[in-house]
Amino acid sequence: MAVIPMKKVGILSHHSDFEKLGSRLAELGVIQISSGEEKPAEVGQELEHLLSRITRAINFLDSKTDKEPSKLKLSFDPLAELVTDFDIEKALSKIETDRQRLEKSVSRVNTLTQIIENLRPYESVPYRLDELTDSPQIGIRPGFLPKDFEISFPEKEQHLAELVHIKEYKTGPHGKYIMVVYHRSIEDAIDQILADSDFALFHPGELTGTPSEEISKATAELNELKKRILETERVMKVSAEELLPILYAIRGYLKAELNEKRLSDIAEKTEQTLYLTGWVKAPDISALRKSLSKDFDAVMVEPINPAEGESPPVALKNPPVIEAFEIITDLYGRPRPGMVDPTPFIAPFFPVFFALCLTDAGYGLLISLLGAGFLLFGNLGKGSRKFMRFILYSGITTIIIGALAGGWFGMNLSASNNVIAKALLSVKLFDPLSNAIEFFAASIFLGVIQVSVGFGISGYVGAKEAPNAALRLKAILMSAAWIAVTLGAGIFIANYLIPEATEPFLGIAVTLLKYGAIGIIAVSIILGIAGKRGIGGSIADGIGFDGLYGIVGLFGDLLSYARILALGLSTGVIAGVINIIAKQLSVMIPGVGFVFAALLVIIGHIVYTGISALGAFVHPARLHFVEYFTKFYEGGGEPFEPFERKIEGVETAE
Repeated sequence: MAVIPMKKVGILSHHSDFEKLGSRLAELGVIQISSGEEKPAEVGQELEHLLSRITRAINFLDSKTDKEPSKLKLSFDPLAELVTDFDIEKALSKIETDRQRLEKSVSRVNTLTQIIENLRPYESVPYRLDELTDSPQIGIRPGFLPKDFEISFPEKEQHLAELVHIKEYKTGPHGKYIMVVYHRSIEDAIDQILADSDFALFHPGELTGTPSEEISKATAELNELKKRILETERVMKVSAEELLPILYAIRGYLKAELNEKRLSDIAEKTEQTLYLTGWVKAPDISALRKSLSKDFDAVMVEPINPAEGESPPVALKNPPVIEAFEIITDLYGRPRPGMVDPTPFIAPFFPVFFALCLTDAGYGLLISLLGAGFLLFGNLGKGSRKFMRFILYSGITTIIIGALAGGWFGMNLSASNNVIAKALLSVKLFDPLSNAIEFFAASIFLGVIQVSVGFGISGYVGAKEAPNAALRLKAILMSAAWIAVTLGAGIFIANYLIPEATEPFLGIAVTLLKYGAIGIIAVSIILGIAGKRGIGGSIADGIGFDGLYGIVGLFGDLLSYARILALGLSTGVIAGVINIIAKQLSVMIPGVGFVFAALLVIIGHIVYTGISALGAFVHPARLHFVEYFTKFYEGGGEPFEPFERKIEGVETAE
């Protein structure tokens, strides 16, 4: 249950072995390669181009099916055979040809649709479109005139109106479609008037027949194209369902292969050798050296010193039950070098806080079933399995604490006389609503325990990292003083809630607060100076945020644990409200009311389980990050991410 020590190693290889070495390192998955200087890619450019083509093909086929493509279940060797045997070039060429043909057809559909739309207002024009051109004497201007404009001549040019004929073909809400025929002697005046009227000239382009003929011809072609496109889409949907699993698998394999080939781009090179550096878990170095020595004649693995200021990545090792709570550690950040792994100190608290925020065994049962279902039947990666174990453990804890609180989907069991209700009530120890003050005090008590553990770990870390004996002693005594103050503050707060239970301990609380505060000041100043902390720094430690003034903040930290009470009470109340509304529904709607009531109970409790679980996750996480971790923990470490063979798009068979 610790941070695994890391060592930096250098790997020297003959140039001829390097491609195989990359493949072997990926297979072993024990080394995190140190990023080298950014260099232009020297290998794998053809492979990268092929991957781009495969990705385009996948995106195209994905758009042709609404089904989630299935994944092939293969181990590495059969997958390698598939990649070798499958004619990827032939498949990609066909997909690319089909895509281009389809895109061309769709483009033509858009063009035809636009032609029909443009010609529709002129459908009654009896003239061929190739005849609507200017002659030496006559000019023709078909087009659209906005509704707020009219074609008119100035008073001094009214005589020109006799040389113009305007034919209106269609009127719409935004204007009208007209044809202006005029004598070309007044062409300049007409063009100016049309420009001033925002007239939009119609361009027939290469169309030659009458508008009606061209519309008929375009409509016939459009209908034929649409049929062809529908048939193509149908065929491609079938093709997509067959090809997508294979293409995803091949892309995943080739990505992994490219990743392995690209190792040489970050390695240091000479004419004959390549040199690679990276981080390995200390216990794995001998196994790595042994494995590479067995597989290669000219490969050397040796520990090296990290560069100045370089920090190792952080790998954690915990038993499976505790490992599930690494998700909380990772949300905050891996421990910095030298810091303890907080996960074992999260595991006892988080599921209990989660359960107390729910206080309903029924909701815990649903959460447990969700976690167990995904673990048993889901195809999950390592991270997802860890999260589902976290869900399962939190759900099981909720069942236990919910049963002790008598919470079963918000039901009022005391009103029932059946055997099951009596059995469930027999394990009930407290009622969050009836014993709200005691629940409040218990929440504060849990906060006292957790914060005290935090101060205890702080003393251990401080003593371990202190540069001299005086500062080691200071870390231990400061930890003890803060624990004393925390216990005193907890009793002091509890005295306002349950005075009859805490009255005998009030004197102890005052003593702990008084001597703890004195100890914080004295230890900070005396041992700080002795440990060469400096007079000013030592006094600041004694009376600042980490000293006497911090005691005020400590009271606030402990009171923050009241959020456990708030969520625990609200869950039971709202669960009960769902049941009350369902009961009223069953009475209000004769005959079928029970159906709506059953639906409300099922859907309401499932939805509210999700909402409550979110709150039961967020608020304990906040208590850990703000009230707990601030006492001892420093993040900032980078997670250990070994270079390993990860093949996307495939269910890996063992």
